Amino acid sequence: MKKITIFSITTLLLASCQVINFGEEEEENFPEKGEKTMHFRLTTYSMSNLDEQPNNDNDGIVADGRNATRATVQDATDHLLLGIYDAKGNLVDTIVYQNKNDATLPAYGTFTHTLKFGKYTVLALGWNGMQKCTVHRPDSISFSEGWAPHTFLCRQNVVVSESYSDTRSLSLKRCVAKFTITLKDKAKPQELSDFVFRFSGAGSALNSETRHCAQESEFTRTIAVPDPSKANAVTSYCFLPADSAGISVNIAAHDADGNVLAEKTFDEVPMKINYDTRYSGYFFAIGSLNGNITFDTTYDGKIEMDF
Repeated sequence: MKKITIFSITTLLLASCQVINFGEEEEENFPEKGEKTMHFRLTTYSMSNLDEQPNNDNDGIVADGRNATRATVQDATDHLLLGIYDAKGNLVDTIVYQNKNDATLPAYGTFTHTLKFGKYTVLALGWNGMQKCTVHRPDSISFSEGWAPHTFLCRQNVVVSESYSDTRSLSLKRCVAKFTITLKDKAKPQELSDFVFRFSGAGSALNSETRHCAQESEFTRTIAVPDPSKANAVTSYCFLPADSAGISVNIAAHDADGNVLAEKTFDEVPMKINYDTRYSGYFFAIGSLNGNITFDTTYDGKIEMDF
């Protein structure tokens, strides 16, 4: 049976632009003395914004079929973390990580901390996949393998005192942009082994203060194709800079030996946080684009392009 993994992170996450800086003097002069056991419950921020996700909404191959509406962190994320910071910006105790598959957890998405009376900033993060989250600096949160997973973020100020509730709900909201390429090809090469996404002008590290990428970079994501006949669409995620006008996405299809079967580059890709940008067309064969583009309500909106 797995144990709950707790990591100590010495780097301090600063409050986001939406979080008030309480100030050192205000904390020292907090009128009440005492402590309280607090329960933080993480939720997805909007049921309507989690309708009909393709498969599990991890990046990768999307086949036919849709899942039911998502409304819980159990459905929307594989991992969670929660960190608490005092009014001076100091990390209180450790950042706690939860894995959805950990059978020893009393309740996935619920964190319990005993805190002294005072004012705090709470950071919560949720993501999909097998990656581990690392905090390098307050403005640089990254994931193993060097690419961005499907990620949710929440920051909230809380007051701990005798008169305030001991249970708080933290609503997680997407902080990534999604890129999907839909393949109109009726037949894909049987030699197809993987797709490699190469993003330029976006980022794989998150700035916790702005919800944008810590810095623009070029990074790649390799997505294996178990069954070419079922590869109807391929998805990947990235963190965006404040101005996302210059993003370029190169996609190459390879065989098992690394030979390029087909390749396309999309420049000046229009992307926004919590938007799914979809390109649709024939990837492997020359053909005239036809058919209608189908919109859904998975994200705040769709940015769809033909190629």
